[in-house]
Amino acid sequence: MILKSYEIKKIKFQKNNLILFYGKNEALKDQAIKLINKNKQIFIFDEKEILENQNNFLETVTTKSLFEEEKIILIKRASDKILKIIEYVYSKDLKDINIIVNSDELEKKSRLRSFFEKEKECICVPFYPDNEQTLFKVALNFVKEKNISLSASNINFIVNRSNGDRKVLTSEL
Repeated sequence: MILKSYEIKKIKFQKNNLILFYGKNEALKDQAIKLINKNKQIFIFDEKEILENQNNFLETVTTKSLFEEEKIILIKRASDKILKIIEYVYSKDLKDINIIVNSDELEKKSRLRSFFEKEKECICVPFYPDNEQTLFKVALNFVKEKNISLSASNINFIVNRSNGDRKVLTSEL
């Protein structure tokens, strides 16, 4: 199932526990992960680390502590190489665990991307680069939220200084 980046709140984590984030917009992906996290225990793995030690990863996925209700596993820098492991985890139908696969841009022919797009219980979310219009909206929302009065030209100046990077924009604000 494919969702837009602004539809992340629609994800039902009990049903959709495998999620793919792909694209160049790292700042927006970080915001989405923070939105999902909600004080759950998070385990961060790199794809290379998983491929080198699959048993350690599968043990982390399948074991459950008495003290944790749910856990999130974040896989960074994923590519098609990890697809077999993801398919194995998907076949186990694990509950109380969410796996977020974070990847750079994936081509339409990518097997990882097509797996997440075709499976009904999996979510695929593309994160496209921000343009000046979306950055202006982010800045405007920040200004309104903090109850700061700034002119549109000042907001445009801040947006232009960010050079199209949402992380730079938030630090400027």
